Amino acid sequence: MNKAKVTEKKELTHDVFELYFETEESFEFDAGQFITLKIADNSPTPCFRAYSIASPPLNKNSFELCIKTIPNGRGSNWLNSLKKGDEVEFTGPNGKFTFSSNPNKTILFIATGTGIAPLKSIIENELTKGNSQPMHLYFGLRHIKDIFYKDHFEQLAKSHDNFSFDLTLSQPEEDSWQGHKGRVTSILEPLKIDPENTEAYICGLNAMIESVHEILKAKGLKEETIHHEKYD
Repeated sequence: MNKAKVTEKKELTHDVFELYFETEESFEFDAGQFITLKIADNSPTPCFRAYSIASPPLNKNSFELCIKTIPNGRGSNWLNSLKKGDEVEFTGPNGKFTFSSNPNKTILFIATGTGIAPLKSIIENELTKGNSQPMHLYFGLRHIKDIFYKDHFEQLAKSHDNFSFDLTLSQPEEDSWQGHKGRVTSILEPLKIDPENTEAYICGLNAMIESVHEILKAKGLKEETIHHEKYD
């Protein structure tokens, strides 16, 4: 198995955090791929959990994970307990949720929750490489207290004319929220899309992916132009 050490931890919200790792040996991956971590807690039963890499593949010995703490979840709670210098073991990279679209097409990225991780990796990587095709990210969260990466994507949109970003909250807890309200599907349903010149990358829970998939199919997108990665 590969080995890596924690170099930094960032709390993003009350239940979402980032872990930064440095690997012992050169570690290469494609944007959108995931690793499988060995959960080395005190349980006698072996446990492995898969997490998408949230950082672009710019450095060959480091990567970031974006993790949501799940109540009683062995993987997320053990990872949340890690401190700088702690070591982990993992396998990978694995996965085929990588960017391979026609450069003449407009790209829609659609994510909810920590499903944003592989899309963040892909978007940052493509923009860094100088990809100039139109790209738009629709990011859905539930509450104001759940917001993360908003400033980051807004800054990317300011820095790159071909990238734009919309955040929507399905249950904003304050009337003062001035942004989009509703699920990501509520933004997509009225959206005018040129199906012959559009591709989509979706990541989130199964129900969201299925709903978005149906909307995009109804708008004329072909099956092979709708890419997705499901999160349990």
